[in-house]
Amino acid sequence: MKMYKKLTLITLFLISSLNAEGLKEIIKYAIDNNNNIKAVELENQSKQKTYESVKNIYKPNVIIGGSYSKLDMDVRESQVGNTAVGFLKFGIDLYNGGREEALKAQKKYEYKEAIFSTVIRKKELALQVVTYFYQAKSIDENIKALIEKRITLTAELKRVKIKYDIKMITEDEVLKLQSEYEENEYDIQELEYQKTYMLKNLSLLTGKDIGQLDDSTLPEVQNLEFSDSENIKAMQENIKALEQNVNVVSSLKKLQLKLENSLNVYGYSDYNKQILKDLPKQQNQLMLTLTYNIFDTSSSEKKQAALLIKKAKDEQLYQLKKQEKINYELTKLKLQTQKAKIKSAKSALDMTNKLFEIIEIKYQNDVVDNITYLDALSAKVINRAIYKQSLYDYEIAKANYYFTSGINYEDVLSMDF
Repeated sequence: MKMYKKLTLITLFLISSLNAEGLKEIIKYAIDNNNNIKAVELENQSKQKTYESVKNIYKPNVIIGGSYSKLDMDVRESQVGNTAVGFLKFGIDLYNGGREEALKAQKKYEYKEAIFSTVIRKKELALQVVTYFYQAKSIDENIKALIEKRITLTAELKRVKIKYDIKMITEDEVLKLQSEYEENEYDIQELEYQKTYMLKNLSLLTGKDIGQLDDSTLPEVQNLEFSDSENIKAMQENIKALEQNVNVVSSLKKLQLKLENSLNVYGYSDYNKQILKDLPKQQNQLMLTLTYNIFDTSSSEKKQAALLIKKAKDEQLYQLKKQEKINYELTKLKLQTQKAKIKSAKSALDMTNKLFEIIEIKYQNDVVDNITYLDALSAKVINRAIYKQSLYDYEIAKANYYFTSGINYEDVLSMDF
């Protein structure tokens, strides 16, 4: 029976290894193909275009146009009835209180913030993939353990049914094994659903059908130096943008200097040519405009509002830095805790394996009853599941340790695993 179990488990392993997906490949594929990531990158392109649109702080513009006017009723002899005007106008802001410089800087910082935000989304996606990957692996190991239990229960059911048929045991012993077998079958089906759920979520994240997972493990990286995460960098860029917003609002109370030059071409009809002999055909007008806002009812409040928002972000940044440092220390401690859990789970598994071997022999020789045997079998299966789960929880803990340290996800993907 032991040889049969080994052959069955080897077969299951070989089947599960066919076309198995590696963790690194899944993460890369997800980052390249996830629709949410694509959407964020398109938004970044939009912010880049917005930044490029304000790069020239003088805002030069050239406008071409025309107009037509007609006078009716009580038109004086000295007036033109119909006038057509074509014009070409050039304008430029020589100085507008620093508004355009501030607006340009603001859009630049918003664009840089968006770039950091994209990296954040990619790291979050990578962590999601790692979590689903190892949760699915943990469930798969539970399924394998229950299949091994099924093999044992099937063999024992055959054995006790033979003994029952020759009146060596009572029916309740058969029913007990039968009940345990059916419960085991339900547990397998439930875990199969959970595994499918995890794999479907992985497929959703990657945009690719994923059926089997390989035995990838993340590399061991110890004593990573803590550095500012993209969350902190993004918020720093956001604060810089808010500082420039204060300057934008402040510019409303400063001098404004604008230069305009217009070339106009005129056409006339329906007028007294005897009186109006010197109507201009072409005119060029140069205009330099200087303005200063000496009073309004909102600029001061707008500036105070902008300053308060910036101060609020400063407080959030201070809190975020403290929080991320604590998170890093906790994930580092979690690694050590998980190592201790693996050691404890392995010890418990070894003990229950040995205990089951002893009880199995005693059960086959009718020294112990089937309740004791089933308890030992269940303990073996449970402890194997706990041990395997502790291994996969350790992998998830490693991923959290990497990303809370501030390491770039690309550096992680460049490692061998």
